[in-house]
Amino acid sequence: MSYTADMINIDSQDHAKLASNTRKLRELAELLQHSGISIFEYFPEEDLLLVYDGNLKIKRQLPDYLKRFDEITQISAADRPSVAELMRGNRTEPVEVQMRDANGRISNCIFSLPQSDSEETPGHSLVGTITDVTLERERENILKEKAQRDSMTMLYNHSYGKEKIEQYLRHKNPYSSCGLLIIDIDYFKTVNDVYGHLFGDIVLTELASLLARSFNRTDVIMRAGGDEFVILMEEASHTALVKKTTELIKEIRALRFRENDSTITCSIGVCFLPENLTGYTYDQLFANADWALYRAKEHGRNRFEFCDNLKRYEESEAHQNVLLSPESSALYLQNDIISTVLEIFEKRNTFEAAIYQALELIGGHFHLDRNTVVRRDTGARMSGRQFQYHGKNVPEALPTESSFEKEDFLTLFNNYDSDGTIVLHYDDMAMYSKGAADLLMQGEAKTVLYAALYCEGKYTGAISYVVCQNKREWTTVQRHQLGVLTKIISAHLAKHLAIEASGTGSAASPSFDSLTGLVSFTRFRDDLEHLIQAGQTDNLVVVYTDFVNFKYLNKKYGYRMGDFLLKDFASCIYGTMKSDQDTCFSRIVSDQFIFFMYYTGSDREQARNAVHKINEDFINAHASFFPDVNLSLRSGIYFVEPDCGSASAAIDAANSARRQVDSASGNFACLYDKQLNLEQTRETEIINNMGIALKNGEFQVFMQPKFSLQDYSIIGAETLVRWIKPDGTVMPPDSFISIYERTGKISELDFYVFEQVAAFLAKNNALGRRQVPISINASILHASDSNTVKHYLDILKKYNVDPSLTEIELTETATVSDYTNVVQLFQQLQNVNMLTSLDDFGAGYSVLNTITEIPVNTVKLDRVFITRCEASEKGIYFLKQIISMVKGLGYRVICEGSRQKTRSRF
Repeated sequence: MSYTADMINIDSQDHAKLASNTRKLRELAELLQHSGISIFEYFPEEDLLLVYDGNLKIKRQLPDYLKRFDEITQISAADRPSVAELMRGNRTEPVEVQMRDANGRISNCIFSLPQSDSEETPGHSLVGTITDVTLERERENILKEKAQRDSMTMLYNHSYGKEKIEQYLRHKNPYSSCGLLIIDIDYFKTVNDVYGHLFGDIVLTELASLLARSFNRTDVIMRAGGDEFVILMEEASHTALVKKTTELIKEIRALRFRENDSTITCSIGVCFLPENLTGYTYDQLFANADWALYRAKEHGRNRFEFCDNLKRYEESEAHQNVLLSPESSALYLQNDIISTVLEIFEKRNTFEAAIYQALELIGGHFHLDRNTVVRRDTGARMSGRQFQYHGKNVPEALPTESSFEKEDFLTLFNNYDSDGTIVLHYDDMAMYSKGAADLLMQGEAKTVLYAALYCEGKYTGAISYVVCQNKREWTTVQRHQLGVLTKIISAHLAKHLAIEASGTGSAASPSFDSLTGLVSFTRFRDDLEHLIQAGQTDNLVVVYTDFVNFKYLNKKYGYRMGDFLLKDFASCIYGTMKSDQDTCFSRIVSDQFIFFMYYTGSDREQARNAVHKINEDFINAHASFFPDVNLSLRSGIYFVEPDCGSASAAIDAANSARRQVDSASGNFACLYDKQLNLEQTRETEIINNMGIALKNGEFQVFMQPKFSLQDYSIIGAETLVRWIKPDGTVMPPDSFISIYERTGKISELDFYVFEQVAAFLAKNNALGRRQVPISINASILHASDSNTVKHYLDILKKYNVDPSLTEIELTETATVSDYTNVVQLFQQLQNVNMLTSLDDFGAGYSVLNTITEIPVNTVKLDRVFITRCEASEKGIYFLKQIISMVKGLGYRVICEGSRQKTRSRF
């Protein structure tokens, strides 16, 4: 409670009488000492202030008080004007101020002066009080703080936390971004049931303490109820949000509780609100993050998930979302035209009606002759109109689509100001080609203000605001207003197109990857396209990375462990990025990642070494967790060339370099170069043309005979395939077999060759010719396909061919790589009377110790192996022993090489 003394005007005589009354003074002093009240006396004519102590003796004299008021440091600078007004009689109500004493202690005090009905007399003084209310304010703040805090964790309670977040969102700077996290303790009910509620309370307080330590003071951290916590990271970039969420999951796992040496895990749902988006409420962001939290729990808990689309909250709301509500936008921008345009889009029944009315309204407000929504396809370099308003007697513009040159587009694009606008005058178009000038200033335009349109970050065109009568200069405020109006139209146009797309079965692309929190691949591609079309490619590098044999890792350790590995890799890459600017990181699909950034170094080989080192360090740090998997990474690196036409071309180039990495040799990164470009083009052609080549019979099968060394009679044949193109060009198998092996298309070619052999055998049988077995090469991929033998038999049945006339041949190297499956396949083939053959025996001496276990009919000795043995007498002796041993096991032996040379030796 504040105490105040009766305050009266006292002249000099009254003051003397008061000083002589000792008893009353003593009583008054005793009262003042216990009330925390000090008395001051101010003499306006002398500008003198007297301050009395508890015994009503003068403690301080301050002459020229108001003249030197700014020098008085005891009263805070912000409060001095109010005290001065009080002393001059211009203010009647008390003034509360902050004061600092000689020891630096800050206190809250109330200055009060009486209200006098009598006229002022010469020499009069004003007597007032200074009441110290510091303790009262401290008590009030404590009570207020308690009302805002959760009593157990001392974090904000749900009511106040929500109010703080709503306040931030209402006044959010459009150029800032933020993130909302919902944290839920996994199986908290079980914790309470097993260990008791007292331990449950300890878990909550320890987690709350961790959250308070982990986030900035400006962030809003609240306990939403039970075991659920909500955090708003203010002014946080997407990169910072991903990093913090990844770190938080690890920090929570590391928590230890001494009471029973137990640990906890949490599931986290995250919603990121990018810059340039306002109008979202706490409930909408909470619904988005809650959607992600549910997915985290659904996928096994102890993890985080990101909301992949800001419209997820619509699934739990009956109303339709509007990016910018009229109320919030009008409040923020304080502009009637903008409020009105927002209201039009809100209340009109159709988008078409709203857009035409908005263009007409803007035209009337800014005295414009024509407004056109222009669609630009930067890839096809075409422009056309989507919507147009024009006044009476004003010609239309862009009645048909028109083309433009890339150089002209870049000139326009790179001259947009911070509001996304550029002003062009008909008599100042020298920087553009004549065709571009005619296109930009058509329809009798004198001055055109172009404002850029973007859809999800991608430049899609512009709105042209046109004056046809006379040239006009635009003020900064007007350009800003048109820039804002264009953004509003752009947002509703994007929404309209998305609704149209959903009506035709196209789904809206997500904004973020829910597993890692990285931006979606669609967003990544759009951002990269934006930079390429703007010509901002100097030192721009694209890196495409994936894990080798990731499917096997998932199969061996489970998808949950695979997900953890992917999240750790995303966190690792984010940790290496020095800046969030001009950097974008995305997960394409499964274990494939891609990012772009500007490289500051001058040596591109150093960039390759840096990527190699990052991959190597990550593998070394995680290999011990997956001992049964040869964990490896490979990265393709592409420095975007000036002539790179699109984001897709840049991504394909980085991907091509990635495929060239031989991680088995200890190399984890490869730079893209022109030679790789040629190889990529050739490989693409080979892959894409396979279907047509098979249909047209361009793959032709040749028979290479097998001779007996006894009488040189033909005892069999081996198939060879050549690709003979329509122009007569012959492609040897080495140029396409390995590519088809890598892409899995080799199986289709193998069965094609097998069918050609079956048709040949059927034809020989119909002509009454002597039949001999024919061997056909097979890919190792067939060994892991359970339908391989059935497919062979179906073909043989189609042509009514005896299975014993066919022989399936696999190389020794392939056999070693998938030994178990090869043995099983060979056994199945022999069970249906098909022959089997082991090719290139001796090339690696790899199956000598298991040759007796492989069900084969024929062993073919590798030509290189034979040639090396023929170089010395010891080699010849060794070769004879190998042949004798294989024949002794009951296998036929085929020696690759010339007939004449083989005859001379054996």
